[in-house]
Amino acid sequence: PREQIPIRLGENMAGLKYGVHIDLYKFFMNRSIQVYAFSDRYREHTLQEVASSILGEGKVEIEKPVSKLSVHDLAEYCFRDADLTYRLTEFDDDLVMKLLMVLSRIAIMPIEDVNRYGVSKWILSLLRYEHRRRGMLIPNPEDILRMKGETVTRAVIKGKKYRGAIVQQPVPGAHFNVVVLDFASLYPSIIRNWNLSYETVRCPHEECMDNRVPGTPHWVCKKRRGLMSLVIGSLRDLRIMWYKPLSKDKRLPEESRRWYSVVQGALKVILNASYGVFGSDIFPLYCPPLAESTTAIGRYAMTETVKRAVGLGINVIYGDTDSVFLENPSKEQIEELLDWAERELRIKLDVDKVYRYAVFSERKKNYFGVYPDGTVDIKGLTGKKRHVPPFLKKAFFELVEILRTVKREEDLEEAKEKIRDLVSSYYQKLREKKIPLKDLAFYVMLSQAPEKYATRPQHVKAALQLKATGVELGAGDIIGFVKVRGERGVKPVQLASVDEVDVEKYIEHMRSMFEQVLDALGIDFD
Repeated sequence: PREQIPIRLGENMAGLKYGVHIDLYKFFMNRSIQVYAFSDRYREHTLQEVASSILGEGKVEIEKPVSKLSVHDLAEYCFRDADLTYRLTEFDDDLVMKLLMVLSRIAIMPIEDVNRYGVSKWILSLLRYEHRRRGMLIPNPEDILRMKGETVTRAVIKGKKYRGAIVQQPVPGAHFNVVVLDFASLYPSIIRNWNLSYETVRCPHEECMDNRVPGTPHWVCKKRRGLMSLVIGSLRDLRIMWYKPLSKDKRLPEESRRWYSVVQGALKVILNASYGVFGSDIFPLYCPPLAESTTAIGRYAMTETVKRAVGLGINVIYGDTDSVFLENPSKEQIEELLDWAERELRIKLDVDKVYRYAVFSERKKNYFGVYPDGTVDIKGLTGKKRHVPPFLKKAFFELVEILRTVKREEDLEEAKEKIRDLVSSYYQKLREKKIPLKDLAFYVMLSQAPEKYATRPQHVKAALQLKATGVELGAGDIIGFVKVRGERGVKPVQLASVDEVDVEKYIEHMRSMFEQVLDALGIDFD
């Protein structure tokens, strides 16, 4: 009978009549979880990608459609899927389940809703709870807009409503003994210290209008503490002053440190999204001047810090949002800059990283740093990205290995010669068509069946060619394709031959990847 079926189906969800249903697909698809809880360890949201990235083990590989498998092979395939799903909840001492539980407590939401919804819903639930607890009216979105108005700064990035973080132009080249200073929880600290909230920004009190937000016509209330400032400030203090230090305290038992690490990680997820929700027009407490004021103060903090560093005689080689890169500063200069930031900006500045040396091109958000122990830190460079063909990725990491061995400025010239030989070697292999097809392939996941796409990006073109041969394809399938000469431009790797490969296109990809580093080292690709 229908009433005995324990599963309840909704429009976009399934629930249990007598239990809790956790949909791990939605959990791992949550961008905040992916970035802040798992440091972007996975890029796609398939079971294969998530499990192989986190557990180091993937699904059972099959060479024919599931419908064609024998009963034994099907059972093995399904059992592995179920086992991987379970292990994703229990790895690292039940990290995922503990994270969900802590987020549920912070957001004042049922654990199923935390799992189903994004971070903006978590923050909204918490703020609504605090409104009700204090007997405050929850305003309508149109009332906030009518009273507070829109933004006044012009966005640098197309499609954004207001100007965001500042990114300093890097000084190209190789720089030794690079110290990176970082503002601890920059935006949550700004919200806390500057009393930013939808009701305090552009408050109705004339006596507060002299309390201006730098670089904007906005002002902040001096007469009352804002709810957003209080809530986010409290969560920020709990993370920075309590849970994060405890998670690293070696005097505590391992079990306690693990728990504190989970809590500080959950707080980080919410804090890092806390300012952005107020700049989203679908958020019920949407307040453009609040989001704009937060980024304006962030830009002010960055520019003033750079000015102060230069005034102290430090060479600033790069700055990005909440980090300042300094070349060979003395210990005294660093300490003076840290003290100044806390005193003048009311934001804590810490030493985040120290590189033996770092290489910058003229491009922003693209650099390569080597720690004193030889570990490499790569930011934004194409060769690291997941969809790059295997031969380019291999060439890139060979380049990284050469640069990793550089310890002094004198070592750079020898490294440059090795890099020239490396680039020349791969260039010749491409020209002579000595690279196997599988190493030339781009691998991209389908988000839906290929025929359902409104446009025809390259991986979809290849998928449609493959489907025409009788191969069943759908959402989650990985398409490997190579770039070929002719009208089609691409072919699935299964149907292509080496002679069809468009060598010129691959050389352009190779040029684009290598030049990000070669330009900084003064090496010409040609």
